[in-house]
Amino acid sequence: MAERPLRILMMIHRLADASPYCIYVHDQARTLRALGHDVVVISCVGVVPGMRRLRPELARTDAKTPKQAVIDGVPVYFPRALTLGNAGERLLGGWPLAAAALPLARRLHREKPFDLVHAHMLPRDGHAGMIIAKKLGVPFVLTVHGTDVFHYFVPGQEPWPRNVRIARGADALMAVSSLLMGRVAPYRGERLSRVVPNGVDLSMVPEHTANIPRRVISVGTLKPRKCMDRTLEAFARVAADYPDATLTIVGMGEMETQLRAQAASLGVADRVELTGGIPHEEVLRRMAESDLFVLPSWGEGYGIVYIEAMAAGCIAVGARGEGIKDTIRDGENGFLVPAGDVDETERVMRAVFAHPQDCAALRERGRQDARALTWARNARLTEDVYRQALRGGRQSDAQNRH
Repeated sequence: MAERPLRILMMIHRLADASPYCIYVHDQARTLRALGHDVVVISCVGVVPGMRRLRPELARTDAKTPKQAVIDGVPVYFPRALTLGNAGERLLGGWPLAAAALPLARRLHREKPFDLVHAHMLPRDGHAGMIIAKKLGVPFVLTVHGTDVFHYFVPGQEPWPRNVRIARGADALMAVSSLLMGRVAPYRGERLSRVVPNGVDLSMVPEHTANIPRRVISVGTLKPRKCMDRTLEAFARVAADYPDATLTIVGMGEMETQLRAQAASLGVADRVELTGGIPHEEVLRRMAESDLFVLPSWGEGYGIVYIEAMAAGCIAVGARGEGIKDTIRDGENGFLVPAGDVDETERVMRAVFAHPQDCAALRERGRQDARALTWARNARLTEDVYRQALRGGRQSDAQNRH
């Protein structure tokens, strides 16, 4: 007999970006609904008194966000919650989000009971989700994604007690990579913990169309940990030997002026394009027209952008020891270099530029491996975790495979 569909309350705060609230959570929610589950999202919008003057970015996000919407069939509610920045997070955790979301969650639960609460990101949404799940009397499931772990579960440092309680209190914990799971799982004992990678929306990924070789692309926020300056330096070293080589840097951030000046000082300004922020569809199109995707950054919990690049036919270069190591196998379906290592990044660029035919099989393996990481796969694995949590399941050796 087939198991009945589940009713799920999903929680993630409203991101101040161009997504409906958080693109990877939305992709998961809509795919779970496609499997027949009833998923409802509560996405708290941060507000603060006087924000038009003090926090204009919050005011802009508030102004463009409705109270509720149905997005790709997913009902999404946007209650307003007080936000007090990092100091407030340390002091209050997810209490402001819980206070804003709980009346709505209770009303929705009375209308049609939820089977569980699934929160994304640990410190605030995780805390709020744990509080609300307890109030509703249902299991609490948590997914950690990257910054929530890198900031609060640092090797050699004791995490905040509240964050340990959240990690330990989840009936099931999912992490998008083994790197993140390795940092949080030791605090959970035998409780259900599982690596469930994010997916890629293949309907948006074009086929590889690069006819001109030696096009390099890098995509990410222009900040130091993304190592765009190191990628640019490695490219400049190689560019002298390959006059047809170009580099495209996609993204916005604090380093834009520095990167433009660096390209000029290295004599490659005419072969380096900084696009700023562009629509996601345009990013994917440019990936499909490129030969090599380079992002040897650190602090990457997973990195959907690598998967998208590989699915679009790019040979991807990531950093060793980061979340992407679960997907990129060095020399088999892509390359891994030490984070920000200019010499190693240059070496990979030269190898790909000099021997493009030798990399054809590697490129195809990367494309196939990335295209296997669908949101449908993610949703099936997530559903399995839900059902184990509802059965009161505990961790077994087989459960942490993905």
